[in-house]
Amino acid sequence: MPAEPSLRMTARETIALLTGAAGFTEHRPPPRTLPPDGPLGWAGYDAARERAAERTGEDESVVYGTGAVGDRECVLLSFEFGFLGGSLGQLTGDRLEAAYGLALTRRLPLVALVATGGSRMQEGMV
Repeated sequence: MPAEPSLRMTARETIALLTGAAGFTEHRPPPRTLPPDGPLGWAGYDAARERAAERTGEDESVVYGTGAVGDRECVLLSFEFGFLGGSLGQLTGDRLEAAYGLALTRRLPLVALVATGGSRMQEGMV
């Protein structure tokens, strides 16, 4: 739980609330290198991502992995709204695709904990 009831929960706090003592195993997709300032070369985009990472401790707006909710193993994905408003970029898409692929391969339910402001204008419709 957050320190104060009025504060927003982080992606990891939300996952911990659901998985409890059973825990959570984070997964990561294969790394991808993005062009400087994103695919559109949007000035300042890399700096904004760095500030978001420093502020949240996350390197992207989605955390995903496996854990148990109750007695059922599942794949969980949780958006970190503090990272650029939980917005979707290419690396977010990589994680979403990997999470759904993991659920499909292991035949597990997927629990999506969504908190997003939409897509990132800095990455356009690429």
